[in-house]
Amino acid sequence: MPDALAPREPRDPIRALVVGLDEWLRRQNGMLEYSDNPGCMLRVVRRRAECEMTLSDGVVVVRGDPILDLHFWNERIPQTSATQGLGWGGRFGRQLIRSFCDLAEAIERDPRICDAVAIRGRLAFAGARNRDEMRRFGHWFGLETPSDERRLPVGQRLHEAAEDIWLVFLSYAFNPGSLRGRQTVRRRDDLWMSKAALITRYRDKRKAA
Repeated sequence: MPDALAPREPRDPIRALVVGLDEWLRRQNGMLEYSDNPGCMLRVVRRRAECEMTLSDGVVVVRGDPILDLHFWNERIPQTSATQGLGWGGRFGRQLIRSFCDLAEAIERDPRICDAVAIRGRLAFAGARNRDEMRRFGHWFGLETPSDERRLPVGQRLHEAAEDIWLVFLSYAFNPGSLRGRQTVRRRDDLWMSKAALITRYRDKRKAA
């Protein structure tokens, strides 16, 4: 007689719903996958800069300039439950550096993104201490914090409140180990890097990899 089939893991309808909605939102937002490297854990969305700012290398981003918003590739973030603490952090950092290396190459040759003057990452954090840690995290990879602090309009604050809830569902679907001790309400920082700084910083790292 044939061996009995192994029982299937029960399907999680909430996770399936979140994954499906995430895929739909990516299409609606024009999410671009700039690398075919299976280790790349970043995707980008083309945006227009909302305000003018001068970055530390002298590059001026003018309102309306094309920029790239960074988004994590949820399925490729190392699982928190698999490797904890420093081990997870080291793996995450190495994978993020490789992702920036791939972006530095793509932003020079990919016609979908090569006109961008800068990249922007929006980091969500909980509390002032975490804000400092997140800024240090960004600076370690070459991202800088704008000097101005502007009060967000009501509509933007409501959008971010809804996004806080959505981030919890994404964590549940893609990295449930990260939910332990997580605070739902977050604050956000925009961290920037000019196209020139990205290429200069990560071109040599890619050659050395």
